[in-house]
Amino acid sequence: MEFEYTPRFLRSLKKLPPAAQKDIIEAVKCFADSPHHPQLKLHRLSGRMKGLSAFSANFSFRVVIQTHKGRVYFVDVGNHDIYE
Repeated sequence: MEFEYTPRFLRSLKKLPPAAQKDIIEAVKCFADSPHHPQLKLHRLSGRMKGLSAFSANFSFRVVIQTHKGRVYFVDVGNHDIYE
């Protein structure tokens, strides 16, 4: 599986506090090792974000991803406000 980080994901990550960045990086590593790890709580999104999925980085932050032809695109990261 190949991974690609979108510019939006990188900008959003950079704006977060260092502690949150660390949690997100650890969650991304965990996702790379085992995408369906129960700790990540991977789930599909609906509504205007239909076709995307998300997983938990910690209690407050989520990582939005899109999969296409064996490739994972990290789309955005943030709190629940990213779903709006």
